[in-house]
Amino acid sequence: MLATVPSRTSASRLKKSLAAVGIKTNITQTPSVLTKEGCGYSLRFDEEFRPQVQSAARELKINIRAFFAEENGGYVKR
Repeated sequence: MLATVPSRTSASRLKKSLAAVGIKTNITQTPSVLTKEGCGYSLRFDEEFRPQVQSAARELKINIRAFFAEENGGYVKR
């Protein structure tokens, strides 16, 4: 699953917070098909951790723009 965030800094802060509680994530550039601006960053993680990702983002005051699941070689907004 991908959580799109406003900046690499936001993604890094969120990744660090989640790593502290044992949740593995990766920072990746947001695929261009998912963003109007053609740039941005996302945090990739296992879908089962979505509630923890949302909670950490709320605590850090990071706006998650959208969540996308990877399905059949494409992305589905969740």
